[in-house]
Amino acid sequence: MANSSKVQAGRKPAKLDPNWRIQWGLHPQFPLFPHQSGRWAKKVRGQLNYFGSITADPKGTKALNLWNDQKDDLIAGRLPRAKSDELTLAELCNRFLAGKRADVDAEKLTPRSFVEYRRTTDLLIAHFGKTRVVLDLRPEDFESLYVKLAGRHSVVSLGREITHARSVFRYAVESNLVERVIKFGPKFRAPSKADKRKARAKQQHTYGKRLFAADELQKMIAAASPQLRAMLLLGCNAALGNTDCALLPMSAIDLKTGWLDYPRPKTGVQRRVPLWPETVEALKEVL
Repeated sequence: MANSSKVQAGRKPAKLDPNWRIQWGLHPQFPLFPHQSGRWAKKVRGQLNYFGSITADPKGTKALNLWNDQKDDLIAGRLPRAKSDELTLAELCNRFLAGKRADVDAEKLTPRSFVEYRRTTDLLIAHFGKTRVVLDLRPEDFESLYVKLAGRHSVVSLGREITHARSVFRYAVESNLVERVIKFGPKFRAPSKADKRKARAKQQHTYGKRLFAADELQKMIAAASPQLRAMLLLGCNAALGNTDCALLPMSAIDLKTGWLDYPRPKTGVQRRVPLWPETVEALKEVL
């Protein structure tokens, strides 16, 4: 909806006369009214909705068209959907994040993943502009975004960023917000497995295999604080990562039998692991 603007002097009376529509040269059944903010307005389901500046649209022609486009959604209590040829990137990102927020509330998505998606929408808006019409985006636009991302990320993180960005536009298509598939072009796609293998081989050739030897791990475990020692052992013993350790509930550990029963938080895949005696002792020390 259009931004508010001041009404011309004398254009809106302090209190509307019952015949104000006729006085303003409008149809007697004109459904909108001039709000004091200088915008055409309509109250629906107890909520004021605005339809553009009176100064820019004194006869309410554009406002009436916008009302006719949105009234079915407003009366039904739905968020009005922009026309596919007018859907801006900001509107798409807001709807996409609203859907992801609902997934977080339903525990289908972790808060950390939501933050990553929000970072992606911020990136898209910063690069393309919030008022850019979604259907106006072309393959060359996405190629310029690819060049920007490729200069900033490794092969693995580049693939993640591209996948997240494409998911925003896939949401637009699957939600029927646009009438055609967004074409990304041949360049804007996640690196292939071959690309990842080549990048990994190049990195190993430059820096060597970035792995800790057994004696190095033992030194770290011996020098660590009790909590960090337990985390290191859970990582070595059960392949738990930082997030796994942070979200690990007490109910997932049976210290008497020495078993960890903890599904992966993101995918829900079951994970049952026998714990080493030193892992059990480290967890007992933390508790």
